[in-house]
Amino acid sequence: MVYSYQVIKFQTISFIQGTHWSQSIGEKGILYKSLEEPFSKLIIQSPNNSKKLFHVPKDRTVLVDHSVVHFLGELA
Repeated sequence: MVYSYQVIKFQTISFIQGTHWSQSIGEKGILYKSLEEPFSKLIIQSPNNSKKLFHVPKDRTVLVDHSVVHFLGELA
């Protein structure tokens, strides 16, 4: 079972080194899977213009739907 362990509204999203991500289309939005060991990076700019760098572990997926990003994980 997959769930969103973190959900963030964003204004812009930047994937650092695009070759470290695979992209696919899902029912709920665009899916980005981290391919880089130990993690891939992305920068999210929130509506209040603050920016934050995120490290997404290899084989984890990020779902982008309209102006919301969901960091997906599996139940332990």
